[in-house]
Amino acid sequence: MKRYAFILLVLLSAGAVRAQRYEKNILGVRAGVNVSTCAISIEDVRINTGSRAGFHFAVTDQILLHRSLPLYLETGIGFSSRGGRAAAEIYGDIYNMTMRPFYMQAPLLVNYHFHIRDLLTIQPFAGIYGGVGIRGAMKTEYGNEDMFSAPGFLSRMDFGVRAGAGFVIRRIYLGISYDIGCRDLFRGGEFFGYALQPESAEIRNNCLTVNIGYNF
Repeated sequence: MKRYAFILLVLLSAGAVRAQRYEKNILGVRAGVNVSTCAISIEDVRINTGSRAGFHFAVTDQILLHRSLPLYLETGIGFSSRGGRAAAEIYGDIYNMTMRPFYMQAPLLVNYHFHIRDLLTIQPFAGIYGGVGIRGAMKTEYGNEDMFSAPGFLSRMDFGVRAGAGFVIRRIYLGISYDIGCRDLFRGGEFFGYALQPESAEIRNNCLTVNIGYNF
């Protein structure tokens, strides 16, 4: 009986040692480049869209979910420049515009750490994010317009899904991710010279992000 108790104690001790290898809390900072587009559709109007480059920076926090598995819940706070370019032919004339919204965002992600020896950690992740528009300008041939404040046409609240992967080498973080906007941001108003109801058009944010950072 004592022998079995000793073996059980050894196994539990080994499990505890393995569990201690996983950090319970990992704080990090991130900064990088966005390549964003706006998915736009308007009834009876053909829209051509293009991407624009922006930037982002964030503070992240990873919380260990299981002591014996490197499974983490990742959240934080970030600031992201998004938007895109769009053009439409209206009555034979081409109208161009560039949207430049700036968001404060908070993600809720789940990631798993695959440790390759002691050299590299690969961290695939997936989850959701929410955002609040802080400011936003639409540039046209006629000048700049505020997209969020009245009589702006864009809702401040954004929501979507995010997936990607991070690579950590000696606490230096390299990451890539893609966001798909799930919320229609158009709230009605004048857009491409048309006075539109909310149900007459759709605008959604999509964004590819490449970043670098450091885990403390």
